[in-house]
Formats: sequence, C-alpha cells, structure tokens
Amino acid sequence: NSKDRISDVHQTILDHLGDSIPFVPQIAEHLVETRYDPLRSRLIIRCASLFGETDSTILDIAGILEYLHAASLLHRRVRKPGESRRKLKPIEDIWGNEASVLLGDYLLSRSFEILSDKGNLDILDTVSDATQKIALGQILEISQPFPSLEPVECLQIMELKTASLFEAGALCAACWGGASDETVEILRNFAKHLGMASALVTDLKALSDREILSRALRDEKLLYPVSHWLHDTLPPKDSERIKKSMDPSCRTEPGSEIWRDLKESTGNMMHTKIEEQLSLAGRQLEVLTGHDSSALKQLLSFDNHIDSGHPS
Repeated sequence: NSKDRISDVHQTILDHLGDSIPFVPQIAEHLVETRYDPLRSRLIIRCASLFGETDSTILDIAGILEYLHAASLLHRRVRKPGESRRKLKPIEDIWGNEASVLLGDYLLSRSFEILSDKGNLDILDTVSDATQKIALGQILEISQPFPSLEPVECLQIMELKTASLFEAGALCAACWGGASDETVEILRNFAKHLGMASALVTDLKALSDREILSRALRDEKLLYPVSHWLHDTLPPKDSERIKKSMDPSCRTEPGSEIWRDLKESTGNMMHTKIEEQLSLAGRQLEVLTGHDSSALKQLLSFDNHIDSGHPS
C-alpha cells in the first residue's frame, strides 16, 4: 500500500544512520530489507492517518521504532562472543559478539537524539517507556534457562519485548494527532493485541521449519509453542527428558519424531492463539468512533500475517 509510505520510512532510516560508522550501513541495510513486512511501520502510519496527513515526525518515529527493534536483537543473548546469532548476511559477523552491544547502544542513543530534536516530551516519554519494557523483557528472558519458562511467562515476555513497540507506535501517532484519552486507550490496546499476534506468528513460522526451529533452540531463543509443549502437553517425565536434551551442554539434537510431535501438539493451539489476539484487536476498533478505521482493520487478516515475513 503506497499510502503506508514504507519507502519514505526506509529512506528516513538510512538518512538518520548515515554511513560513517563501521557496521552501521549493514544494520541499515538489514532494517530496510524488502523481504520483511514492516508491520510496525504500517501500524504507526495508519494510526497517524486517522488524524491527518502524515509528516516527517511520524516517519522519524517509525524509523526509531525499527532502530529500537534492531537494538533489542543486537543486545539479545550475547553469551558466546564470536558466534553469529543466526545466518543473516551481510551482518552475520556482528550478531552475538561484543560489537553488537556497542551498535545496539548506538542505535538507542541515536533514537533519543532524534526524539529530543523533535521536542515532544510525550512522545519521548512513550518511547522511553517502551525501551524500558524491552529491557525488562530481556532480563526476564535470561533470568532462567529458557525451557524452564512457563507459557504465562512467555506471553509476558512477548508483551514486553514485542507488543510494547507496537503500543509505542500507536501511542506516538495518537499523541501526534491530539487524540482524546478514549481514542488513545483504544489504539493502545489495538496495537498491543496486533503485536502479540505478530510475535505468535513468528513462533508459528519457526515451528513449521525444522532448521529454523533447531537454530532457535541452539540460540536459546524463547518460543511460546515449545514452552506450551513442555509444560502443558507432555507428561512430566517426557518433559524433563526433552528439557535435558535442550541444554546447551548437550551435544545430541532431538530426533525428528520429537519435532513432529511438537508441531502436531501445538500447531492448532498456535493458530487459535493468533486468531484470539487478532479478534481482541478487532474489538477495539468496533468502539472507535469519529474515525475511519478501515485501514487498520486490513491489518487483522490472519492470512496476511501468515504470508508475510517478520524479523524476530
């Protein structure tokens, strides 16, 4: 949709990062890769469009949210210096080593520098709050071995790490547009449920690809279907056996029958969870008055989420 101004968001991302610092051009290139559906950017543009023609401030905020997302990836799980977090060219030598921490810090500082120049304290506070939530989510994620995290804890971490950025986008757009308190709350909840659906879709896609799933488990990446399978589906003895096989010190990888059981046991549940979140988001728009929410409703198609790609 050309009205989403995604190409303008991408240009804003590139313009604000520049190319004078090592590794930064590769990060910028990753952020504007066309194979990903820029759902966060589409959300903020469409929320802002409820109140008028979007301007450079909205483009800047959309770009900043992508910086924050990238910073969270760069900061995540830096436990084994020198190993790439995943095969993501051309930055595979950045993920997971000490440079990633510095680059993540740079993206954060650049984000707040841009926001400070805008001079809107409400927007600055909103993004600052989202940054704190992401950090809290990451702390909770690494506070215990990932197979030990229960489903309710996984959902809490998803909300902090992923949905908080969606919320921030909608809140910033509402603030920019001078929305009423009621409209602000409606858009916040809409964005939260849309963000949760997006996070669950990412996990569902990992579930359908054994190579991606294996890599995620090796990287100790939190996956809701795995947590649900271990804690709510398997008998206790089987659960403990699988947890041990997932320990990083274990060099043997579980066999294909385990992956098949995981997929068969949780696939339908994941589809139901995603549809629940999209339904909850849709209910928010039902009570949104005085604005044409048709563009936001288009973001709720389950098929669109499954067909699109999202960086995790």
